[in-house]
Amino acid sequence: MHRNVRIINAFYYGQYLVQLSFWAIQPVFILYGAVDDRNKFSNELFTLCSYVRICGMFYAFCALPAMVIERSFATFLVEDYERKPNACIGNTTVLIQWTIAIGVGIHFNKAKSTLEHTVGAIVANFLAVLLNNFNERVNSKYYYALDRVTYSLSERFQITENIRVAKMFNIIVWSIGFFNIIVNACLIMDNYDVPITVRNIASVSCDFSILSYGLIVPVIHYQQTESWKKRVSVILKSCFQTRKVGPLKDTFGQEMTSQTAGQETTRYFEMLSNQWK
Repeated sequence: MHRNVRIINAFYYGQYLVQLSFWAIQPVFILYGAVDDRNKFSNELFTLCSYVRICGMFYAFCALPAMVIERSFATFLVEDYERKPNACIGNTTVLIQWTIAIGVGIHFNKAKSTLEHTVGAIVANFLAVLLNNFNERVNSKYYYALDRVTYSLSERFQITENIRVAKMFNIIVWSIGFFNIIVNACLIMDNYDVPITVRNIASVSCDFSILSYGLIVPVIHYQQTESWKKRVSVILKSCFQTRKVGPLKDTFGQEMTSQTAGQETTRYFEMLSNQWK
């Protein structure tokens, strides 16, 4: 997995943990009566939690477009994208994500109508789906031209990797899109005069969808990424398996003393040295 993909994923999952922590704090304030029902934003910490949650939510909405844009660079810079780290692409993508998320998040909390924010998120993700399909077609065209065009090994690998990631995104897109639709539909209801019961149901559904969104999408990503599976397997084995060091044994299966083992080692290297002469 390319360095830029790793950094985008790291910030995406990292911000979710921060967002989840602040999400857990707000109900505590409400349960213990630390928030005035007439003006919930009178509590500075409660207000901070709201801003962090909204900014994190819009950062998550930008995740799919960011990943697809990174893959677009991998598609059109296929000649050297795999060989070079191209750190500026990943860093700039994450910086733009944060700039949009913070700007939209702050405006979202202060705006009278949040309709344009939610519609903008839906449109951005829809365009990302179209761009991902375009990337897959371009890379498939590269792939079927392998017999007619001479590509280096790194270019061949990058083309194959781009196709694999595009197909993986096709699965992830549906999971992200499903939760995005639910969350945005719940947010849109805040702009209309609906019964308090419907508003509460929408609020609970929104929170539950955000929680599920952050838990299910990484699992789907993990299931579709072989490198993640191998890495996690190695980490788990190193954590839970104890390596037993057995005593050295001779040809007949008898345990060797430390002195005998030392003699055998010296003899082995002497024989090896004689063969090299």
